[in-house]
Amino acid sequence: MQKLLDMFILIRFVNCLLAMVGVVVGAMMTWLYPVYYGPMAAALAAFFVCAGGNVVNDITDIESDRINHPNRVLVRGSISVRSAMWLAAILNLLALMSAAAVNEEVLVVVSVAIALLLGYNLKLKRIVLAGNFTVAALAGLTFMTGGWSVDSTLITTLPGPLIPAVFAFFFHLVREIVKDVQDIEGDRRSGRQSLPILIGESRSLAVAMVLHLTLVILTLVPIWNRWFGRLYEILAVYVVALPLLALLILIWGKPSLRMLRIGSSALKVGMVLGLVALLAESFG
Repeated sequence: MQKLLDMFILIRFVNCLLAMVGVVVGAMMTWLYPVYYGPMAAALAAFFVCAGGNVVNDITDIESDRINHPNRVLVRGSISVRSAMWLAAILNLLALMSAAAVNEEVLVVVSVAIALLLGYNLKLKRIVLAGNFTVAALAGLTFMTGGWSVDSTLITTLPGPLIPAVFAFFFHLVREIVKDVQDIEGDRRSGRQSLPILIGESRSLAVAMVLHLTLVILTLVPIWNRWFGRLYEILAVYVVALPLLALLILIWGKPSLRMLRIGSSALKVGMVLGLVALLAESFG
């Protein structure tokens, strides 16, 4: 039982479920009438891609995690690195099989996502901003995958999955920078380069604030164009975007480890609430 729990922790089960939801939201924002088989198989593929990427991430980050995250599964040794490597391979294979069951477009996207995650874990995350942009792009890709699972000719039609894809890109980019500031000590000791190491914590948090301010403006676009209704406005703008901007300003003023952890967690909660806003709009 404990091994199963540790495996769920290793793959970051909740994060993988959010990836699934992202695909479903993208599909719902694309279809002209409900379609279930393609989106569900694509969502399953997204779950496996996310899980496999998280396992490889922990394998390659094991040294820095001894400082930044000493309670992680591989650092504790509750699952061996060898077992984790086998698990990652199986998860990626399941992702490809699930994608192949949808269509060629989804298979190509999933193959690219797996390649990007491998590149991220083996090289890109050690290059300033390259890893951050990769993670942000993959987050946006989940919504586009939902669109491809329905109709590739409609994915750029507005309003559609391109809207949450752009939102997800900026949201994850901001959170990645905040996490890099949070992990600066472990990254420095392990020799990993990051934006905070290059330009400092204060300037990095300023970049995060500017990016989030851009996101705040972008969340208003669907309202100005009357694509989305009042519920979206309340959740996306007043519950998520503006309060998080205020929190980032507070963190910039006092970037303690505790505040950075609060900020990282709040951004994750914000992602969930953003998905709720888009789901509510899709069902509405």
